[in-house]
Amino acid sequence: MTKTELIDKIASGVKISRVEAGKALDAVIDSIKRTLKEGK
Repeated sequence: MTKTELIDKIASGVKISRVEAGKALDAVIDSIKRTLKEGK
């Protein structure tokens, strides 16, 4: 699954725009990266 496909699934699943879904996905990915970088 590509990032675009995942954004589409999120957007349709919770009835938000693709832009909003993309921002939400980016926030989750950034949070995961920061946590892994901190070693938690």
